[in-house]
Parts: sequence; structure tokens; C-alpha cells
Amino acid sequence: MTDKESRRAARRAHNSVVEIYDEKGTIIAEVARLVDFSEVGACFSSTKAFTVNMKIRLRLRLLREGRLYIWARVVWVKKKANTYLHGIEFEKVHDVA
Repeated sequence: MTDKESRRAARRAHNSVVEIYDEKGTIIAEVARLVDFSEVGACFSSTKAFTVNMKIRLRLRLLREGRLYIWARVVWVKKKANTYLHGIEFEKVHDVA
């Protein structure tokens, strides 16, 4: 089974800035970009590597969904040339007022 076939939800490509915070709300990545997202998770790139199972918070803006505040868990990390790709699973999603 390929990765695409094993996904629980279809992904949509996106290219926007993501703010990443630790569990306490302190910003931990000033340069991060959303790569794609679905109803259950997302992929983002960052110059900082996060660890698998790390709990993070994200704030991002999607065209249809608006501004979102997301609690998530890092499920995978892949090193690329000058960046790291991170797969995350959403735990909680809220609209930002």
C-alpha cells in the first residue's frame, strides 16, 4: 500500500506561513510554511527539526476555513536539503476570532 492510499483524508496543497508554538504558547519556529493539509492533519516545512510525538500548537490562515488555532502532534519528520518536512496529526482545531 502506498502512502497516498493509506491516508485517512484527502490532502490539499497550500503555501502559507505557519506560526508554531510549544505547549505553553511560546513561539518556537519563526519560519515555517504549510505544504498541504486535510481534515485530520497537515505537512509543513521548517528550518527547525521537531521530534516525533512532540505536542505543538499552530496558527495559520486558510482561504475557506479562515484563521485557525490548532493543537497537534508531530507524527513524522523528513530531512530535505535546507529544511525539514513534518507530518502532524490534529488533536484540536479552533477558529481564531
